[in-house]
Amino acid sequence: MRERLIALRERRAELLVRAAAERAELAGWIARTDALAGWASAGASLLAELKRHPLWIALAAALLALLRPRRVVKWLATGWSLWRVARVALAWWRRFAVHP
Repeated sequence: MRERLIALRERRAELLVRAAAERAELAGWIARTDALAGWASAGASLLAELKRHPLWIALAAALLALLRPRRVVKWLATGWSLWRVARVALAWWRRFAVHP
């Protein structure tokens, strides 16, 4: 009987450690999804603001026309390339960073 109680106590301790680790992992996931939800909320509010003020969209279109489409396309290509490099660098950083 005593050996069985000891085995149960050890199993309970293992399960408590496992549950704590799973809670910590879940908290990490929730924190990341909260950050993404914040970005989505900010984007939605920006879009709503632009819908309320269509003059900003007209001004941006006029600016693009003044800058000549070829230059704008070049800027967009450069921005896209920089964005991709940043995403790859961030993925590498997350892969090799030490997480507490």
